[in-house]
Amino acid sequence: MKSEKIYPPILLAIFPVGLLMLLFSQCYITNENVDSQKRTVLENKTTHLPISKQRGAHVFGHLDSTNLQPFIQDNYKWITLVSYGDQKDFDSPTMSYFKGDSLDIMRRDSAWGKQIALAHSAGFNVFLKPHIWLYGNKEGKWRSDIYPTNDKNWKLWQKNYREFILLYAKIAEDNKVELFCVGTELSRLTVEKSDFWKSLIRDVRKVYTGKITYAANWYNEYEKITFWEELDYIGIQAYFPLVENEYPSIKQISKGWNKYLPEIEAIHKKYNKKILFTEMGYKSTADSAINPWEWIDYSSTQSKPHSVQTQANCYEAFFNTVWEKDWFAGVHIWQLRSDYVKESDEYNKLDFTPQGKPAATIIAKGFE
Repeated sequence: MKSEKIYPPILLAIFPVGLLMLLFSQCYITNENVDSQKRTVLENKTTHLPISKQRGAHVFGHLDSTNLQPFIQDNYKWITLVSYGDQKDFDSPTMSYFKGDSLDIMRRDSAWGKQIALAHSAGFNVFLKPHIWLYGNKEGKWRSDIYPTNDKNWKLWQKNYREFILLYAKIAEDNKVELFCVGTELSRLTVEKSDFWKSLIRDVRKVYTGKITYAANWYNEYEKITFWEELDYIGIQAYFPLVENEYPSIKQISKGWNKYLPEIEAIHKKYNKKILFTEMGYKSTADSAINPWEWIDYSSTQSKPHSVQTQANCYEAFFNTVWEKDWFAGVHIWQLRSDYVKESDEYNKLDFTPQGKPAATIIAKGFE
């Protein structure tokens, strides 16, 4: 027979109190852990709030699961895909695009669907952005100069353009594209034919349920458009001239931005819509902040002074002055190549792509 232990009366009195204190301390620790977890979640949410800003780039070339990896590593969240319609001249009433017979249409839709699906499967949102390309380009005209010469031609142009846009709006809807653009840099038409655009936007919304924007030229267009209230974002092709000198510093370029920001913010306030830079890019040339919109001409590449530092400075100034604005919705950079390989030829060396250049690091850091 085992003998029973006899506990002193004082221990019997202390034991219940100690038990309560132990339970309380465990509860406190548990609550503290919960509170700590809550704080961590809140801090993470705060840290990642800017992720809502669109971090995009126009990507050209065939997409596959492998060549999308560098874009993921550089913190891009959006892939911008451009579909082209060809118009011979600025005053032509007709345009051509990939229509074809029923089999060709199936192939076209399937090809776009596969590219969009690849981007989605890699975790990207997609911006589908139709452009008109003037392949005749007589008298140095650009798409911003497109304007039919008479009422008959205007009616025909409207019909053709509406078909072109609605075709890609349906592709966007069928493939759950997150953002669709109803037009790009058609300056004269948007300012002088606003009723057409309002009607077109209504028609697009009948077939497409995602967000919609229009990509307005930085000069003499975005501030004159009167149909922004019909859209989800005020889209700007942001090739603003920022300096007058070659090899500018970050400070000089930032100062150049400051003269445009009040007017951009005023448009935001007027329509209560966020500003989206539907396109922005800089060449790796010493003069890339003077006239950012200028293309690299094969015939003039030898005369362009190479400067990857100027390109990097342009992006650094953008992140310093524009990126953190509350009214700013994001940017879609021009341009990246899915099949990019670092080459030594002059065209790729001077061109817009930041790939393989210091600007790539600046962008990746800015998009964190």
